[in-house]
Amino acid sequence: MQAANEPRFDYSFESYADTLRAYREAGYEVTSFDTYLREPSARHMILRHDIDNSIEQALRVAYIDAEAGCSSTFFLRVHARGYNLLSLQSMQILQEIEELGHEVQLHLEGGLGEWLGGDNLQWADRQRAAFEAAVGRPMRGFSSHEPARMGGLEFANQLLDRWSDSVDYHAYQERFMTPQMKYLSDSSGRWREGHFGLWVGKEPLMQVLTHPFWWFEKVPAENY
Repeated sequence: MQAANEPRFDYSFESYADTLRAYREAGYEVTSFDTYLREPSARHMILRHDIDNSIEQALRVAYIDAEAGCSSTFFLRVHARGYNLLSLQSMQILQEIEELGHEVQLHLEGGLGEWLGGDNLQWADRQRAAFEAAVGRPMRGFSSHEPARMGGLEFANQLLDRWSDSVDYHAYQERFMTPQMKYLSDSSGRWREGHFGLWVGKEPLMQVLTHPFWWFEKVPAENY
C-alpha cells in the first residue's frame, strides 16, 4: 500500500504535476525549446509534448505546466484525425496555449509521398505552410511524427538544411539527445528507462517528451 506522502510514478496528472514541481525544487529550469536556446541553464529540462490525437488534452497539460512554473513546447500535426488545426476551436486553443507562455511548433509527418505521390520534401513544405497559416507566424522548429517508421532522422536533417534560413531546430538533433542531453519519452505509454520522476537530480540536461493522450485524471478511459 502506498504511503500518503510517497510520490506516485504513474500516468496520473497528479503524478505529472508533482514531478514537475520536484524538478523545479531541485533547481532545474523546465522550459520550452525556444527558451532553452535563448537562455540555457546549468540544470535544464526541455519539456516537450507531441500532440498526436487530442488538442483538448494538450490544453489541459498546458495549464498544469504553467501552474508548476514551467513552460513547454507543443508540437501539433496538420494531418491528425482527432483535430483540425485550422478549425476555429483549434486556433482558439493554440492562442490559449501560447498565452500561457508555451511554444507551439509543427509535429511533421514523413512518408506522405509513398501514399499520395510526389516528393516528400514538397509535402513537408505544404505541412509547414498549413501550420503557419494556423498560427499566423513563421515556424521556428519541428519534431518528426514516428521518425523510426517515417523517414527517420535523415529526413529531418534534410529538412533542417532546406529550411536553415528560418528554422532553428528539430527536436531529434544530436544536441538535444543522449548522450549530450538525457532523453526520456513516454512513447506508446511506456517509459523505457523509468518514469521521469525517477530521474530528478540524476542528469543536469534533459529532454523529456510526453504524449498527453496517455495521461489522465483518474483512469485511462477518460481519453478514449
